[in-house]
Amino acid sequence: MSESNSPWVGLTARIVRVVLARKDVSYAKLVSGLSVLGYKEDEKALAARVTLGRVRLSLFLQILYVADCKVPPLWADVFSTQVTWEERAQLVIAAERRECPLITMHEITSKLTALGSGHTEKTLSKHVSSGEIFLPVFLRLLVIIRSPSLEFFADSKDLLSVALQSLLGDETSGLSLLEK
Repeated sequence: MSESNSPWVGLTARIVRVVLARKDVSYAKLVSGLSVLGYKEDEKALAARVTLGRVRLSLFLQILYVADCKVPPLWADVFSTQVTWEERAQLVIAAERRECPLITMHEITSKLTALGSGHTEKTLSKHVSSGEIFLPVFLRLLVIIRSPSLEFFADSKDLLSVALQSLLGDETSGLSLLEK
């Protein structure tokens, strides 16, 4: 299954749209707020990016900031730092990984690959370490490490369903992968 047809892409788009709807933020208002942060893209391009799941974690953090959303406790301090949004994404990933110290990068990248991220383990390792990660992959990461932060954005049943769908419908291997 290609990433563009992935259930993770649909979930990503839904999460971003729900974040905006909860705060009554239109794409026009979002584009205006993002431009203050230095992000330059018109409404149509941004809407297409969301629909296609081409939202990096750094952009998602900016969206949360512009929409003035409540964020998971692990992420709260990141929003008060004076670093780039890419560095903030890196800090969010690091905070999440600290909550699950026994899982190695190899295990993470292996499971991300199994969940259909569409990248090699080497590329995934680089993206996870650098914070240059797309939101669909980040959501997979949060499922793998069983982060409670996901509950801020998606129902756990929906996440499990998407994870199982991405494992080619094999619920038995899907459950065993998530349980390891």
